[in-house]
Amino acid sequence: METKDLILVIITILGWLWAIVQFLVNRKNQKKDKLIDRKYEAYSAYMKKIDEIMNNVRSNPNMIYGISTDFMKIAIKGDLDEIDNALIKFNEKLLDFVKKSTEPLLIVKQELYALLLICSDDLRIKINELIELTTDFNNEMQKCLSMISPNDSNTMTRELQTLAHTDRWQRFQTLNDEIMGAMRKEIGNK
Repeated sequence: METKDLILVIITILGWLWAIVQFLVNRKNQKKDKLIDRKYEAYSAYMKKIDEIMNNVRSNPNMIYGISTDFMKIAIKGDLDEIDNALIKFNEKLLDFVKKSTEPLLIVKQELYALLLICSDDLRIKINELIELTTDFNNEMQKCLSMISPNDSNTMTRELQTLAHTDRWQRFQTLNDEIMGAMRKEIGNK
């Protein structure tokens, strides 16, 4: 075998090796891109669902205003027995409203569980913390609701105010911002 043939065989082998390396690198990049696309779709779906929940919570003023309007109509008429009955009904409706307001938290929790399948370890830690915060808030809300009597409006007001005066609300916000930042980082949008 001549030197020329040997060089040709070596170049051919190197060419095949280079093609195989390029194929493997390309395949790895395609898998990475596909994973990023899946994450983008899942994170987008999560964001859309959260936005939908927030819009529903904010855009239905009749839920709370309708309750108070009915009470005020009876209270203005001035019959004491009717006012007492209206107040009891008002408290019952308000209690039902508060119970229904915890449903979005359960939906958020379900959406977060879906994200756990594809997120990074860093994001998983933040999502688990948010799930714990949501569960803690929901448990406390249920505890408060079980202590409230429809016949006593002062108890309801006191119990619900204690929920609002915790550091949990600030952590919800900061944790949500951290999760959004981690999601953006994972899909390559720093």
